[in-house]
Amino acid sequence: MRLGVIALVVFLTGCVSQSLPDNFPGSDNFDMQEAAKSRISLGLTYLTNGNYPQAKMNLDKALEFAPRLADTHYALAYYYQTVEEAGRAEEFYNNALKLDPRNADIANSYGTFLCQQGRYKDATEYFLKAINNKSYAGFAETYENMALCARGQGANDDAIEYLQNALNHQPTRAKSLFLLTELYIDTQQWDKAQQTLRKYDKVARVSPESIGMAMDIAEGKGDLATAHSYGEMLITMYPDSALAKAYSKKRAEQSDREQKMIRRAKPRANHNAPAQALDETELPSPGPAPEPAQVAIASVKKKSTLNSDNDRKSLYHVVEWSENLYRISVKYNIKMTSLQSWNNLRDAGDIHTGMKLWLVPPEQRNN
Repeated sequence: MRLGVIALVVFLTGCVSQSLPDNFPGSDNFDMQEAAKSRISLGLTYLTNGNYPQAKMNLDKALEFAPRLADTHYALAYYYQTVEEAGRAEEFYNNALKLDPRNADIANSYGTFLCQQGRYKDATEYFLKAINNKSYAGFAETYENMALCARGQGANDDAIEYLQNALNHQPTRAKSLFLLTELYIDTQQWDKAQQTLRKYDKVARVSPESIGMAMDIAEGKGDLATAHSYGEMLITMYPDSALAKAYSKKRAEQSDREQKMIRRAKPRANHNAPAQALDETELPSPGPAPEPAQVAIASVKKKSTLNSDNDRKSLYHVVEWSENLYRISVKYNIKMTSLQSWNNLRDAGDIHTGMKLWLVPPEQRNN
């Protein structure tokens, strides 16, 4: 019996003296800060993927490991902002800034949160705190956020100025170029809108939205034929987009109105007298312009000196010496971005003498 007791004491002593793994809570080498950061990263990943319970569990664990780490409170603020608990989000944003008052990223995010709550003046205060931090690298993003906030309260002039500042720091920032084009359209500054959209087209892919803006600009400048061409391009390239469907509906309604006007005008004709011109106010609006592909085909037949005599010659252009993509786009009245897309050109300078350049999209070529 005595030997059994001694053996048990020895066994327990061995258990107590056994060292814990380095990464196990309670071990001498366990780094609470690093563990908290790992939990933050994991929690935000779960949040991005929509797994809110796991996100919250990991962020709470991070807070347990490092209650005075600003990033922990920042992450929890973002969590509560995402699940629309504004009061708790603000509490954690304030905690984060108390722990790290010079953190420009937190100030920028807090400003965005305040803007979403309609507190524009407070939002601007925190945006400026971020911008006034000389070591901050996100000037363009913050100016962009300020523009969105200003636009939300109808201050379009301020929004335009903020976006111009954003582009001063990052000239090829696609989102800022897109937003600035929208604002120029909203304020009917058509030339500036067109110039900004051209810059956007150089750094971003063609989209229903960019084609829609090009159409709006053409309409604003009174170039209805070009606007119609963009509308047809929208239907051809993105038939299922909301903008294409809206344009199709608008075109159908316009066609119905024109037909009604024509029917009303017909009884005015007098078969016993020379035809009389209709009053200008009664004239139907001009019919739709020809589709872009038809314009291209007509232009090719009139201007192009292609070597091939077959029926396909009107569908493409053979690049001649000293020609560039811009000159070809002007010659056939086709957007450079369309020519690039139809010919898989990554850059406008990727053409060369003798190259066959398609003037129509793939689905309109005869194989």
